[in-house]
Amino acid sequence: MNTWLSCSIMVLLGTTAFGISGEVKSKESSDTGLPGITKPSLQVTLHPNVAGVVHEVFVKEGEYVRSGQPMVRMDDRVASANLNAAEVAAAQAGPVELARAELAAAENTLRRLESVTDLRAVAAQEFEFARAAVEKARANLNTAEGNLRLAQEKVTIERERINQLSLNAPFDGVVHRIKANIGERIQEDHVVLEVVNVDTLKVELHIPSRRFEELVVGQTYSLGTNFRGIQSIEGKLTAIAPVVDPSTDTLRCIFEIDNTETKLPAGFVVHFAGK
Repeated sequence: MNTWLSCSIMVLLGTTAFGISGEVKSKESSDTGLPGITKPSLQVTLHPNVAGVVHEVFVKEGEYVRSGQPMVRMDDRVASANLNAAEVAAAQAGPVELARAELAAAENTLRRLESVTDLRAVAAQEFEFARAAVEKARANLNTAEGNLRLAQEKVTIERERINQLSLNAPFDGVVHRIKANIGERIQEDHVVLEVVNVDTLKVELHIPSRRFEELVVGQTYSLGTNFRGIQSIEGKLTAIAPVVDPSTDTLRCIFEIDNTETKLPAGFVVHFAGK
């Protein structure tokens, strides 16, 4: 066999082998669809509610926090002073008591005048003055009570302002990143810290539409992965997109992975393996 013929046969065989290999890989890829990256079930980026100076940071990166636990506190000295002033004003019941006493006195005067049997002994003008005094005293009492209610409402407002200066954990989770330092002045758009919960992982997978009949929301499927030598992991299908992606002929599916025991970190790649 001449050299030219040998080379042609080798090229033909190589091309055929490559075609078969490519077809196998393509078929495997088309069976599993597009891979996805696992993400925390809960993840939040916290910003300050109001601009100010970071006064205290109570947590460290990697620390587990409980829902409602204080993590960062802004400088609240001015807000605390305003709250104290509001509480003092709200405790001032004297004007209300004085207005009540004046109303009681005015009403007594009017009743005495009205109790006189001989109306000739009381001038009509005195009745008018007495009635006017009662109305004035009643208006003063309403004003005093209204001012007291306003003072009490201001206490609630000032307390809420102090609450706004504290960043608390929105759910049980782990502090992922801290991006603010004590003494740093930050604005409302500044990222202070990030909290994640990886007890449940979520992953978005694009599965070939021809496998639609296999997919049932609520059922558990095998998800393949090479992370840390794990060949597969179970994931529960929680949602299927109602529209096929025409560019890839796939369905967007959401899976949840129970991570309570294994405590795997989020961020590893998985693909759909089936039942």
